[in-house]
Amino acid sequence: MTIAVGIVGCGKVARRHVPALGAARGVELAAAFDVDLSAARATGAAVAGSLAELIELVDLVAVCTPPETHADVAVAALEAGRDVLIEKPLATTLEDADRIVAAARGRLAATGFQLRCHRKLPAAAAELHGVWSGPTEATVGPLLDRAVHHVDLWRALLGDEVAEASATPHNGGVRLEARMRGGAQPYLDLPADGPARNVLVVDGRPVDLYAMDGWRDRLRHPRELGRGGPYQAAFAAQWRAIAAGRTPATVLDGRRALEIVLGA
Repeated sequence: MTIAVGIVGCGKVARRHVPALGAARGVELAAAFDVDLSAARATGAAVAGSLAELIELVDLVAVCTPPETHADVAVAALEAGRDVLIEKPLATTLEDADRIVAAARGRLAATGFQLRCHRKLPAAAAELHGVWSGPTEATVGPLLDRAVHHVDLWRALLGDEVAEASATPHNGGVRLEARMRGGAQPYLDLPADGPARNVLVVDGRPVDLYAMDGWRDRLRHPRELGRGGPYQAAFAAQWRAIAAGRTPATVLDGRRALEIVLGA
């Protein structure tokens, strides 16, 4: 069975999902909806005239609208009996996140933490820290836009829960640091400017989440050449997991990451 996917909100992150859906077996982009008709048409999918119409056309709704609207879109889809993938951050308030979690009971409901599917990351680690910089079109700040990804990786790779977290000014930007219940102390630097860079240092080894690692890596993964590299490939891997009925990161994972950064 192929899962028919509809994208709501056809901006920058949707442009990551469109090729990923084309590269993943078991899913297909069936419809798109955006208040900007030209953006919806650019996906190449059938253009729905409303959210309600899109929901009727698909099995799963990918919520790629601005974060403050995620809850309204996701709850409408879930209450209509559709599964969802909700881009990060799950919401901008815990109240909205709780609305999503409540509506998601009994459904496949994923948060878009595709870095859990990044091929260059191990299944487990003992120490983590990172840096994420570069231009962004996000309508929310760096903690909600980027830090939630790394917070989720801290929880997944360290196999532990955040006991406390704090955000402080650092080198013109922000540093988010945490103490895990088991004692690990991960952190993420979010410079205010600088080149596009997303690096996670795993047990002392820097992992560039954007780039391929030399010619051997290019030979092993030729399909990533000119197609966004391993970062884009993680989106396709996430869709393959969903097609197989697996949820790499649940809406509860999304809520927890949101709770941590809002409380920092």
